[in-house]
Amino acid sequence: MICSFPPRLRLRLPLLLLLFLLALGCGDSSGVGKTYPVVGKITFKNEPWTAESTMILLKPDRSKGNQSPYEPIGTVDDQGAYTITTKGKEGAPAGWYKVLVTASGNYDEHPKAKNRHPGPRSILPPKYGQEATTDLAIEVVERPNPNVYDLKLAP
Repeated sequence: MICSFPPRLRLRLPLLLLLFLLALGCGDSSGVGKTYPVVGKITFKNEPWTAESTMILLKPDRSKGNQSPYEPIGTVDDQGAYTITTKGKEGAPAGWYKVLVTASGNYDEHPKAKNRHPGPRSILPPKYGQEATTDLAIEVVERPNPNVYDLKLAP
């Protein structure tokens, strides 16, 4: 079968095919959709919180209409700043979230344990680590006010 494309199009066809394939490869493979940057500072007792083991989890707040199936996560740097990602993509989908913060310390022996086996010790108040008890919440928006994502933890 002989190609019936006009000569000008025959020369451009490989270039058009290449551009099409490049465009396919540049898409978002996470499936998350639109996300917005979520960065802030985390403090405990008014001091920057810098524990390496700190994990931040954003749980979509269904009571405020956030039906997202994704739970964005973040870590803290040595200055107490955190950044949130969703399935490897920077930021989080828009909506309200309950914020869970956990951190563990030395693997000390828990004083109330019956078997006295060493185990991880939470170094933050437990209320911050559970969706039902945390009082931390944020609304992810396209244009947040300055410092709106800062998290202030208390004993």
